[in-house]
Amino acid sequence: MTDLAQRPDLELLEAIGAMFDETDPVPESVLASAKASLTWRTVDVELSELVDDTALRPTAGIRGPHGPRLLTFGAPEVSVVVEVAEIGPTRRLVGQLGDPRNAAIEVRFREGTTWVEADHLGRFVVDGVPAGPVSLICRFPGSDIAPLVTDWVNL
Repeated sequence: MTDLAQRPDLELLEAIGAMFDETDPVPESVLASAKASLTWRTVDVELSELVDDTALRPTAGIRGPHGPRLLTFGAPEVSVVVEVAEIGPTRRLVGQLGDPRNAAIEVRFREGTTWVEADHLGRFVVDGVPAGPVSLICRFPGSDIAPLVTDWVNL
């Protein structure tokens, strides 16, 4: 089925959804409970916050729109620094864990996930990541450090 053949169905679903939003909206308490329940999905992981993004700096335009971008995620146990290079429609991620160690790195994006191993110095490279929202999960086998999950960042 082509995208054009699916479009009328999507338009109809959007119209039905808008009708229900207007006539019978979801109560705010239900929305708040649903959002709160999502925190339990990551109760056994360490959340790593985006602490620096060179694309958000005032001087970001100096390097041009296609220059490398540097992201830094911070957490109490381990930090992660990732350089993002734009290669056509995909991105190349070159990363380094702040505490050098082996790790299994899961790169999550809209179309799925890919896995790569960080070496004993905490270095990793991931090619072919599609443009769009991306998050990393770093797992540390043989260690008592909880898995590390980064914020979602639009690449």
